[in-house]
Amino acid sequence: MKFSFRNSLAVLLAVGGVSVSAVAQEGLSSSDDQYNSHSVNPIPKYEQLYKQRIWTRVDLEQKLNKGFFAKNNEFTKIIIDAVMADQIQNIYMEDSLTKKMTKANFITRLNKTEVDNSEPEEQPLYEVDYPYFEGDIAEYNGVNYICQKDLNDNEIGIAPTNDPNLWEEYGGEVAEKYFATDIAIMEIMEDIIFDKRRARQFRDIQSVKLIVPGKYSMDGANYFVATFAYKDLERFFREHPEKAVWYNQQNSAENRNLGDAFLLRLFHGELYKTENPDNLPIASYYGGSAKQGLMASQWEEMKVLEREHNLWSY
Repeated sequence: MKFSFRNSLAVLLAVGGVSVSAVAQEGLSSSDDQYNSHSVNPIPKYEQLYKQRIWTRVDLEQKLNKGFFAKNNEFTKIIIDAVMADQIQNIYMEDSLTKKMTKANFITRLNKTEVDNSEPEEQPLYEVDYPYFEGDIAEYNGVNYICQKDLNDNEIGIAPTNDPNLWEEYGGEVAEKYFATDIAIMEIMEDIIFDKRRARQFRDIQSVKLIVPGKYSMDGANYFVATFAYKDLERFFREHPEKAVWYNQQNSAENRNLGDAFLLRLFHGELYKTENPDNLPIASYYGGSAKQGLMASQWEEMKVLEREHNLWSY
């Protein structure tokens, strides 16, 4: 009869009145419920001495954050282009990362203005001897065309179908889009975890939300575009190092991959919210005062650093 260590462990547990499932519940098993599926480097729950979730808002237009917002290589442009190319497919409505939005919905949320094309407007018929100007619309052979420039004497009378440089088919009013530079705020949700095995505090980024600040939105309020799981973004950064570049303003030889920039925390932001039963931002506890809210945010950040220091003393 063969006798294995596994059998002997089962016998000992049975004699001691402890089931194998109970041992698994104590963390001796590598079950999925012990790990956060949205973490790049998950820390099992049984190794967490302390955990706090925080939200940080990063103004990408600040000088300290220009590495993420270099001209024509803005962080937001990189993400939008990746979604359009289907290189990032998971798009979420909220930072809970439970409710997804479709790519079509994401494209719609990039619209700055709304357009109703349910009933196309009738356009005047094309007139041969009329001096059309840029933006004028006329119907020719049942198709609407829009003039691309102010016509000179030699161009008046040229049929819209004969010169595509002068006339272009008009498909209706097009919604005005938000530029990548308009989406100038990213909100980072992360977990602060003290790993008791390594005796060290880690910041585990969970999601990144893209926001249009009120100064660029239509109604003067911050406009939420979409949320992305940081795990998906980090994978994209590593797979496309030629695109995902953080620019070093002082030394271009030290440009970094965006994944490294987040890992090294090369962004500068304001602590916007810490987890609380009411799910309210820090500033709301101070009557919405911007000055007091900023001071409270800085104080909360200091408390995070102080807690890490104090945990080392135990």
